[in-house]
Amino acid sequence: MEQELQFIQYQLWFVIALLLLPIARNVFCYFVRKSEEKNDLRFGEMWDKGELDRLINQSRDHLREYPNHQGALYFCAKALVAKRENLSEAKMYLTKLLEIEPTLSNQIQDILSEIEKIEGS
Repeated sequence: MEQELQFIQYQLWFVIALLLLPIARNVFCYFVRKSEEKNDLRFGEMWDKGELDRLINQSRDHLREYPNHQGALYFCAKALVAKRENLSEAKMYLTKLLEIEPTLSNQIQDILSEIEKIEGS
């Protein structure tokens, strides 16, 4: 009888351990995601704050790994135009963005016409 109770006790400990594994995994994933969110690139926020140099650098770095990221393409091009530097790079980003997302054609055309004005003056 005592042996049977001890066997049941071991089985219960095993079940408890099995239930704790997913809980521990979820807690671990939560903290990993939390740290990623802290380091998350928020290009729109950098644009709003006027951090153009940081925006350009981080979006270029991001585009090396994710060359089709729409936010990075758009805001990097806008920042380059605002700083009036590397306009050919800005055009390249905008044409790529236009290929990826044709619904943004009005906004992209506005920025491209601004680039033409800058180059014309």
